[in-house]
Amino acid sequence: MNVESYLERVNINHVQVDLHSLQLLQRNHMLRIPFENLDISQKKRIDLNREKMYDKIIKKKRGGLCFELNPLFNWLLTQLGFTTTLITGTVAIDENTWGKENTHLTNLVKIEETTYLADVGFGNSSHIPIPLSGEIVNDGFHRYRMVQHTKKIYDLQQALSKGWKTQIRFSTEPRTLSEYEPLSTFIQTNPHSPFANHTLVTIETNDGRITLTKDALIITKNNQKTVFDVNENEWHHLYDSYFT
Repeated sequence: MNVESYLERVNINHVQVDLHSLQLLQRNHMLRIPFENLDISQKKRIDLNREKMYDKIIKKKRGGLCFELNPLFNWLLTQLGFTTTLITGTVAIDENTWGKENTHLTNLVKIEETTYLADVGFGNSSHIPIPLSGEIVNDGFHRYRMVQHTKKIYDLQQALSKGWKTQIRFSTEPRTLSEYEPLSTFIQTNPHSPFANHTLVTIETNDGRITLTKDALIITKNNQKTVFDVNENEWHHLYDSYFT
């Protein structure tokens, strides 16, 4: 990995091993690198290889899914001197329904005596690290907290008008990319995978989010959503305009 090239990709010149730098790295990562499933929609196999992730996302200026973005971010953080752990979680579909167990791959980062969830691969999620202590943080758009259930199980929750909603349930048990391989295969090939049957590219902005699907461009600005129809001839121009 060329650390300088990675930092240039996320528009950062210098970092230290502290919370401020971690916050800046996570926010800029989400503002500069999209969450997308284009390889899956084009039937291209994604290998769990960090060098290939680096080539795709940093050199070719693409985006990726959780099992590309978060391991690559983990690698960067480790190179910079942060103490990191890869972990997995299960996405909450609604109050009573969960996605396939442990299909979300993400990061814990320990700074001094505090451990944070630092996730750059969940699409619409916190822009800043969230401490496992339960402290509520505000990323400028939403409030988030971690709720502990057992010694190793936590829920990431987002504040809504009617209370707190769980987004993901995590285990702090360390994971490896090789352990994640069967789950990666499920996400890429199983008809029940949320990413196997449609096209999605989405990126954070300073005032909202931009999302491109096969037939729509959705621009969210200051909580106001505008949807534009997209045809096949426009698609690549819009992708190049907003995501590269």
